Amino acid sequence: MKSAVLFVSEEFKEEAIALVKGANYKIVRIYKLPKSPNVKFYIQYDKLQQIKNDEEISTLIVFEQLKPRHFINLRKELKGKEVLDKILLLLEIFALHAGSKEAKMQIELARLKYELPIIKETYTKSKIGEQQGPLGAGTYGVESTIKFYKRRINKLMKELENIKAFKEKSIESNKRNNIPSIGIVGYTNSGKTSLFNSLTGLTQKVDTKLFTTMSPKRYAVSMNNRKIMLVDTVGFIRGIPPQIVDAFFVTLSEAKYSDALILVIDSMLSENFLIETLQSSFEILREIGVSGKPILVALNKIDKIDGDLYKKLNLIEKLSKELYSPIFDVIPISALKRTNLELLRDRIYQLTTQLS
Repeated sequence: MKSAVLFVSEEFKEEAIALVKGANYKIVRIYKLPKSPNVKFYIQYDKLQQIKNDEEISTLIVFEQLKPRHFINLRKELKGKEVLDKILLLLEIFALHAGSKEAKMQIELARLKYELPIIKETYTKSKIGEQQGPLGAGTYGVESTIKFYKRRINKLMKELENIKAFKEKSIESNKRNNIPSIGIVGYTNSGKTSLFNSLTGLTQKVDTKLFTTMSPKRYAVSMNNRKIMLVDTVGFIRGIPPQIVDAFFVTLSEAKYSDALILVIDSMLSENFLIETLQSSFEILREIGVSGKPILVALNKIDKIDGDLYKKLNLIEKLSKELYSPIFDVIPISALKRTNLELLRDRIYQLTTQLS
C-alpha cells in the first residue's frame, strides 16, 4: 500500500479521507489547504519541503483542482513522487472499479483530456528551456505525446458516441415494449446497490468503499405482474468536477433516460450533511439533464439510525419538494434488513402505473 500526504479543506475532510482510502492509499499526514494558495505550488512551500525529504511518502494528494503549472512545478520539485489532485484521484478510483469496456474507455478519455493541458504547458516550457518533457524526452518527445493524446481522444469519443447511440436505441425499444425503467441514483455509499440487490434478488458487489458501481446494471423485475426495468447507476459526490460529468455522460445518462428515479439517501448522516447531500444530488441530476421526471426518495439505513427518524423524514420530505418537482413519495427503508421494502415495491408499482 502506497503512503500519501493529503491536503484538504475542513469541509471536505471526511469525504476526502474515504476517497483516498478507497484508492488504497495509507494516509501518513493530513494538512489543511492554504487559504491563499501558493502561486507556484498551490500548497505551502515549507510543507512541500517536508514531503520532499520524507522517504516514507510516495504520493502527494491535493483535494482540489490543480492548474497545469502546479502539476509541473510540484512534480519537478518532488522528483519522482506521485502528484494527484481531486480529479486524478477520482479517476484512479474509477479505474479500480471499472467492470465494463465502456467504463474503462470513459475513464481513459477523462484522464487524457485532463492531462493534455498539462502536457501542452510542459511543451511551452520545454521550448523556452524551463522544463524537460515527460521522462526527460525533450521538445520532440512532448510533441509526439501531444499528437498521441489527440488521436486517442478522438478515437475514444467516436467509440463512445456509437455506444451512446446504441443505448438510446435500446432504451427506445424498451419504451415501445411498454417497459418502464426506474433508475436508482444517489450519493456514493448510500446503499444504492444493496437496494438494487434486494429488489432484484441479484448479488452485485457491495462495498463500504466509494464508487463500487462504475457501470450501470440493468435488470427486469416483475411487480404485480408488471415488468419494470431497474437500473443501478454510478454514485454522486458533492462538487463532482464537470470534466468527469462530461466524460461519464453515457453512464450518467441512464438516469436522464429513465422514466422515473429512486433517490437513495443515507439516514445515518448528520442533519447538516443530509441537507448538503440532498442539495448536491438534485444539482447533479439537473446538470445531466433530469427534469420533470417523478422521483421517489428512499431514506435508507433506518436500522442503524440514532435519534428521531421522523424528524429526518419530515426534513427530507420538505426539502425535497422545495428542491425538485414532482416528488412522488418519501419512504424510510433498510435495504439490508429489508424493512419497508414491500411498501417501496408497492409505491414503485403505483408510480409506473401513472407513467402509462
